[in-house]
Amino acid sequence: MRQNSNRYQKKWIGVLIGIALFGSLQSQDSTSFYTKEIAFKTENDAYLFRLNDAYYTNGFFLNYQWTQKSTKRKIIQGIELSQQIFTPLNRTTQVPAEIDRPYCGYLYGQYHNTRFSDKAIIRFTGTLGVVGKASGGEWMQNWYHDLLRFAKFKGWPYQISNAVAVNAGVTYAYTVHDKGALKIVPHITANLGTIYTNAKLGGTVVLGLFEKNENSVLWNARIDHKRTVRNRNHELFFYWQPFVMAQAYNATISGGLGVNNSTQVTTEIAPIMFQQAWGLCYAEARWTTRLELVYQSKETTSQTNPQRYGVIQLCYRIQ
Repeated sequence: MRQNSNRYQKKWIGVLIGIALFGSLQSQDSTSFYTKEIAFKTENDAYLFRLNDAYYTNGFFLNYQWTQKSTKRKIIQGIELSQQIFTPLNRTTQVPAEIDRPYCGYLYGQYHNTRFSDKAIIRFTGTLGVVGKASGGEWMQNWYHDLLRFAKFKGWPYQISNAVAVNAGVTYAYTVHDKGALKIVPHITANLGTIYTNAKLGGTVVLGLFEKNENSVLWNARIDHKRTVRNRNHELFFYWQPFVMAQAYNATISGGLGVNNSTQVTTEIAPIMFQQAWGLCYAEARWTTRLELVYQSKETTSQTNPQRYGVIQLCYRIQ
């Protein structure tokens, strides 16, 4: 079974990467401009070609964004539909004491508004969704595990109970260096709500060929409501994103606010977390491809290991 699972993993990952790279190599008229963008992103620890499947085990994101006409500053608005799935380390768990990270699905819709002003970027988000069985996390994982012939997790009866997700967030970033092939952008993020309450401090270091922030795929900003003069026809860069996060609340670990259900298994959050992401991004005309590796320290005090997962993103711009 393990050999079959590994073979199907590699086939599936190969298809996704092949589609992404094919899209990025399609050239277009460099004088064109695009006002809207559709993006698909998938996150999974299977993309690292490891045999274990644990913690943040899968995420799907579908995003649609557009530019707002403005004479003072560039403003990009967007909506996103997403599902994330979390599980413990051991898929054969039969008793609550063996669950080192709670089972949880999280389904949500999000609105985002990103504003660019010289070297500064500010982004606002508003999120509405649900955690628990109503999120479809258990169904989705069982479905694609059947499809790819993976073994199933056995502890879903202990998953986090249903709870409504209402969250708001803000990110502020400021470019401190943007010369030659190097860009450095510190940023801070705060989230408040019934699912996540936390604060993040970190930054992005970019090395390669890139545009200014308001036109760069680094901020998913290669769309505009008017023709824009760019420094180059494409972007190709490597980036590193380290940050530290202080957690006050995480419903995917501690359960929803005010929810009391004896069947769910919860645990305590780790008050301080660290994360690093390394990525490679290519963008030209209508297409963007992004490949990323993420390392994250333990989310909970009971978690056995830190977690790692891969990210594949494909974006397509339209006029």
